[in-house]
Amino acid sequence: MKSQVSGYVYILTNPSFKEDWIKIGKSSRPVDIRSKELDNTAVPLPFEIFATIKTTKYNEVEKIVHKTIDRLTNLRIRQNREFFNVAPQVALDIFRDIATAIDDAEIIEYENNQPIDNETGIASANRAVNRSSDTAMTDTASIQLEFWTRFNENAYTDTAFSSKFKLRKPYAQHWYDLSVGSSNFHICMTASRQKRELSVGLYIDSDKSIFCKFQSMSQQIEEELGMKVQWREANKASRFLIERAFDIDDKKTWDDGINWLYKMCYKFKELVEKYK
Repeated sequence: MKSQVSGYVYILTNPSFKEDWIKIGKSSRPVDIRSKELDNTAVPLPFEIFATIKTTKYNEVEKIVHKTIDRLTNLRIRQNREFFNVAPQVALDIFRDIATAIDDAEIIEYENNQPIDNETGIASANRAVNRSSDTAMTDTASIQLEFWTRFNENAYTDTAFSSKFKLRKPYAQHWYDLSVGSSNFHICMTASRQKRELSVGLYIDSDKSIFCKFQSMSQQIEEELGMKVQWREANKASRFLIERAFDIDDKKTWDDGINWLYKMCYKFKELVEKYK
């Protein structure tokens, strides 16, 4: 019987991509070779390896990872492509979940394109936690998780907000979604370290008529929100949103930023209830 050959499913990041854009693919050869093949004139900067999972079932694992992320929300940058708008740490958590069900799965994390050696005492699952607090705060995933955790904790003291929205577990990513009682649309907040801004928007899935209805009332909506609105029409998730400057690295500004998010989410919910 022919022995099965191991391959890899990988998570690649790229400094030239938008925050939390990643590539998830597969390769029958070592991933450092594959990442170098992808370094061509189509991308300004080389890819960086974030993590890999090695297994003989790498074809099946890649499909499962893609399907799992697609089920979370519309995170694929473009259909039939291997690029996703999701924090690499979230994709790594999916790797870990899958690995528990596969006998030969081996997960390797990377820093500076070099595998992390667990025997040095740096546990891959807890490496951000084991760093000094100053170093950890420079890690984007760590600071994003801490921000959304604070967001959740403070929410219970804001009765107007907590009475309107059901909170979910925070993750290490730059966005946080809220349901508004319909599968057609949801509120999405972002705290972007790259852009140094907060944003709140109503994301409308597929149904262009709802987006067009809101857009036809743009002046009225801007008056009710008290801010200039950006309108972005797309095939899958059209949206309108507002933005304000915000430095997520300055923790002294967090409570003010969070209170602004509460206020604006509440206003977006009122818009949905009033005009949908």
